[in-house]
Amino acid sequence: TSAVTVSGSVRCTDADPTILHYLGISTSAAGPDDAAFRRCLSLGINRQSLVSGLLSGHAKAAQFPISPVSPLYPTELDTSFSATAFADVLTACEARPTHTLRLLVNSENTFKVSMAQQIAAAFTAAGVTTEAVSLPWEEYTAALTAGSFDLYYGEVRLTADWNAASLLATGGSLNYGGWSDLQCDQLLETCRTSTDRKAALNALCRYLQTQAPILPVCFETVSALYESDVLEGLTPTAAE
Repeated sequence: TSAVTVSGSVRCTDADPTILHYLGISTSAAGPDDAAFRRCLSLGINRQSLVSGLLSGHAKAAQFPISPVSPLYPTELDTSFSATAFADVLTACEARPTHTLRLLVNSENTFKVSMAQQIAAAFTAAGVTTEAVSLPWEEYTAALTAGSFDLYYGEVRLTADWNAASLLATGGSLNYGGWSDLQCDQLLETCRTSTDRKAALNALCRYLQTQAPILPVCFETVSALYESDVLEGLTPTAAE
């Protein structure tokens, strides 16, 4: 009848898989069809604050579809968040839409819902009215396939070579936003075939920064919790 007390030494190991969280964009919708406006939206995402406040630090903020733990990540291209700078560029952006942007998110993941709501609130506060719309998985994927959105909160497990063709190539299987750009296609192909991967990925990231067809948010981490001295040398794989 007495309470049972169990004590022990427990360790937690975080691993860095290739799981990217990002905002997809309908590049045919009024407003989001303009690269200048998309760049504005990218400046309005306080990635580090979202990661620490809503994901309890179990992710790493990223502005490009390459994990920050990779030596290939272009740190020199990162832009610091500033609410004032975001408001200023929005004021100057002629392509800013007048209608409410629709940001879709899968309702079955409360963390993603919170992230989408926070992003929508930040956009709205800066002058771009945005509504986070939570949908069950079947309705969410159907809306993406039909293109019934301005923005959506997405997640994708990239391959370990950071091949983002499924998201960014013309006709890519996850290219729900309809982005089609010959130069981007050529840069993606160069990333696939070049022997100088760092230079190829850097060139791609520089182009993505100007065009912003998707808005990377973070790479999530996974945690293994185990009793000390029971396991040693845990190594993550590409799958988990």
